[in-house]
Amino acid sequence: MTETKIFISKATQRNWDKLKHGGADRLTRRANKSRSQKIITPEGYVMAGSLPRFVEELKAAYYPMDDLIFSLCAMYLEHNKVNPTNKSRFFEEYTQYQRIDLEVPRQILKNRQDDWIGFIYQSLTAEGSRILKGLYYTKPVIVNEMLSDIRVLNGERFLDPCCGSGIFLLKVQHAQMEQLYGIDNDPLAVMIAKANLIVKFSESSVYPQIYQMDFLLHAASALGDLKFDYIVTNPPWGTEKGKLHASEIIQSKEKASLFFTESFKFLNRNGIQHFLLPSSVMKIKVHADFRRFVTHETHMESLKCYCERFKGVFTDFVSLKVSRKPIFGSQNYLVYGANNEVSRKEFVPFEDDFCAIPMLSNRDEAIIGKVERMRHDDLSHSQWALGIITGNNAKVLKDRPRKGLEPIYMGKNIGKYSLKRASRYVKYNRADFQQCAKDEFYRAKEKLVYKFVSSHLCFTYDDKQRLFLNSANILIPEVDGMSVKTVLAFLNSSLFNFLYVKRFNDLKILKGNLSTLPFPKITPEQDQQLAALVDRALNGDKDAPKEIDGMIIDLYQFNKEERDMIQEH
Repeated sequence: MTETKIFISKATQRNWDKLKHGGADRLTRRANKSRSQKIITPEGYVMAGSLPRFVEELKAAYYPMDDLIFSLCAMYLEHNKVNPTNKSRFFEEYTQYQRIDLEVPRQILKNRQDDWIGFIYQSLTAEGSRILKGLYYTKPVIVNEMLSDIRVLNGERFLDPCCGSGIFLLKVQHAQMEQLYGIDNDPLAVMIAKANLIVKFSESSVYPQIYQMDFLLHAASALGDLKFDYIVTNPPWGTEKGKLHASEIIQSKEKASLFFTESFKFLNRNGIQHFLLPSSVMKIKVHADFRRFVTHETHMESLKCYCERFKGVFTDFVSLKVSRKPIFGSQNYLVYGANNEVSRKEFVPFEDDFCAIPMLSNRDEAIIGKVERMRHDDLSHSQWALGIITGNNAKVLKDRPRKGLEPIYMGKNIGKYSLKRASRYVKYNRADFQQCAKDEFYRAKEKLVYKFVSSHLCFTYDDKQRLFLNSANILIPEVDGMSVKTVLAFLNSSLFNFLYVKRFNDLKILKGNLSTLPFPKITPEQDQQLAALVDRALNGDKDAPKEIDGMIIDLYQFNKEERDMIQEH
């Protein structure tokens, strides 16, 4: 057999060397946060008196995690009156762990409302491990909102297929222990969930029905013919790796999509399924398989967008509620915008290339319609580049200028029409970087740069051939009839910010989204006028951006109400 040779660039070879390439077609490790040892304390999860201070004491003690969590669960059961049979069974189940002598404040041990052991577990788990385990637990305020209309009646069952330490099971109202089921593949999270439920249902003789398993692989054999009236969860996000789940529906292998479709198999005919999902599954092309499933197999009850993020996760998210209820005629669904405005709209099935969450009021649609009718060109044929990825900022970047170094700018240095003074310096040696765009992008005669992590468009202009890190991206626009500075005027305008937020509502400014923005046809005189206003803005004239906004809005002949909506957004 002839040996297959793989031809790669020198830059790629350097990256593979740094990432310990296995020699064939796979990397043995990845340059991502899954290796991070950073500790992230979950905000808004639970704050019970002296709990944060107690967590800091535990961090300093370096106890073995499994023994620590078991000891906390044991003390929790012992300091609260619970069913003795359940307590005995719990201790019999976890004989493999060692008891640690701890001094836990009484007010913490007596807290029967919050998942405080889960809070400790999250707070002591490094970021990389949390990513691998999916340990981004849900804030109680979101849990309560998702459960607000659920009443588990006699004979009904509630399932959380990736329950973690049991926050959804703890918060569901009007349920008994025997009606609740939970599954998770993390043994410590399962142990915490059992302790939480034993304490909450202190008089129940039913042992918690929480099972440690991989739901995607083993749920069918474990649950058998069981059906559930409510399936509610916040599933793991990201691509399923290692054990590939055999799904003909979800080819993308997105974990959240896999959990959603697999869970739907266990939903009763009149049941409700409510999931918290990354917004990407509702708007990125690779997840068209998931949207087809939602369109053809479910009845959408509601879709709500949350304009926030989990700490340590750079994405917004949605809650999607569906049912198996019969569909007569067109579907309807509720859409909640960023301002909590609610509208009920006729459901239009998702197409394969659908790439946005519809969150528009009639007034929003009127504004976007006027802009679309004047579409002449877009950024789809422009040039794009990422900022430099050093691979080791601490080693490569310097705090002070010196001979042979030049300033390098970050996303936080970028303002609208401005660039703050650089605080880092670098020797531009491409061989030292993990990833680097072509010189022609960094050294372009003129280019636009923009913040990558931002909820609004924030661009500035560079004609000094400056360097940028990967928290800033580069755009060399090609729009018919517009100079680079005029394109900048549109991208920084209130109107284009309105369009971007209404259409995409992301915490990242993505090339794919920017490429679809509609630019109108303008005259050479208008191009010159806008470019001159941009020059004023770049030179610090604070009135220039307002004049730019006014001139761009005038192009579309908006009425006063529409102008106010755009400028107030």
